[in-house]
Amino acid sequence: MEQRMKILREAADQQLLKPFRTHGWDTVVSSEDTSGEYLIVEAKKAAVTRRVALLYTSATDNKHYKVLDAAVDHIFTNGALYHIESFTRGITKPVTPVGDFFPVLVAWNKELTPDTNLPLPPARPRRVRRITGENPLAGIWSRLDQFASVTLAEKLILRRAKEESVDLTTETIRKKAEGVAFALRNASDYFRGVPFESLNKRILTLYYGSMALAFAEMLAAPKGPVDLDEVEGMTKYGHGLYVLPSGIGDFGGLNVGVIATGFFPRWATFLGHDTSVYPKEKAKTQSDLEKKPAGTVTTLRELLGALPELGDLFLEVFPTAPSWISVLPKLEDNKAGPGFGQSRQIGSTYIQLLDASGRILEAQVRATSWPITEITSIEVDAERGGAFRARVDHAGRAFWFEVLPVHHSPFKSGSTLILPVIAGMSEFRTVAMIILYSLSILVRYMPSAWRRVEGGDWDEHLSLVKNALGVFERVLPEQFLESIIGERIHATQPGSF
Repeated sequence: MEQRMKILREAADQQLLKPFRTHGWDTVVSSEDTSGEYLIVEAKKAAVTRRVALLYTSATDNKHYKVLDAAVDHIFTNGALYHIESFTRGITKPVTPVGDFFPVLVAWNKELTPDTNLPLPPARPRRVRRITGENPLAGIWSRLDQFASVTLAEKLILRRAKEESVDLTTETIRKKAEGVAFALRNASDYFRGVPFESLNKRILTLYYGSMALAFAEMLAAPKGPVDLDEVEGMTKYGHGLYVLPSGIGDFGGLNVGVIATGFFPRWATFLGHDTSVYPKEKAKTQSDLEKKPAGTVTTLRELLGALPELGDLFLEVFPTAPSWISVLPKLEDNKAGPGFGQSRQIGSTYIQLLDASGRILEAQVRATSWPITEITSIEVDAERGGAFRARVDHAGRAFWFEVLPVHHSPFKSGSTLILPVIAGMSEFRTVAMIILYSLSILVRYMPSAWRRVEGGDWDEHLSLVKNALGVFERVLPEQFLESIIGERIHATQPGSF
């Protein structure tokens, strides 16, 4: 009997105590009963106390079940159930194998921290287009260049309209295809010349090339603008962005804001963002900035900090926290193997957010509009920076990463999340567009400030800017290709994983 109780204690430690403690519950074995071959575990979190029993076998005398029925919230058995109805007569508490503990634990966690119940983002395409070549970017551009053909652009729009059950007339399909083809020819002309131009021209060329890709993205969508004239009409009222120098003459402190008119708010609406709080007018003075709605103004420093690809380059230049964080599932909080199947069933998965800089505050993570909760700081090796644990609620989707704006990049291994730095946006391409706009304003209208970056007392920012441009050249075409064709892109070199 003592051997059986030893086995039971070990099972309780692995299957109950450790998961409870990992999820923040203070837990102890409050009692044992050798005659009934069971033990009771008591767990406390906040003002809630839960008690569970673990039986050595489900084939236990009914009198012991009755004792436990009055003492615990849930009864678990260390093994499969055997003729359970004959042993649990009159029992009201649930009796299940201990392997089913994870969903019960998550349900109790949710009682303390309810589901976020946020609307699900649009589902990512399931179809994957694989591009393999010594120069993946060339392969990406060859696909974009295909749709510079009106004929192929028509086929693309017709295919997407059928997939999304949108009825388009023949005339509308033709107009949209002409617009896509023209926009992509324009984008190709801009991007192809970038590597051979001066820094100033690279900035301007990348900005207008990215705008052309955004035009194509909107026109290719079945529910997007009808023709190129409609998209071009969005720009008649400006770009929808503005720049205002900081009061102390600081490159990173350059203020950047959004407004309700012009191209950018129309693009943001197309991407699913709420633009109702965008102000109607630009800020013209520092005092104006204080009157703008929260979240509609940021700085160039915060925008650059939202590029995961800059990594340590950003940390060397700026003493502030970056606005991105690495993300991966927290394996010990989600039972391995079948446990991930349970995560799908219960609609929640626990993840780990790793901050290599060690500068990101928990409040920054909480301020996002992502469907995450139970956010807590956790200890990791000092060399790895800081880390947080969180629960992702993804009811209606199989996996946690389907409801988060996960960013992948050929410049960085693993998955990252971009913390919104303006207007709640986490898309890499929206951040890139705003950065390129800001730099283009510096180049064109603030030459005295730009000279300080190129060879003056602000030259510590020059490498950062050059690296950002290199990242944009590679990443933006891939991201826009995904959106234009409605497929996920996997671009690699031969022999790579």
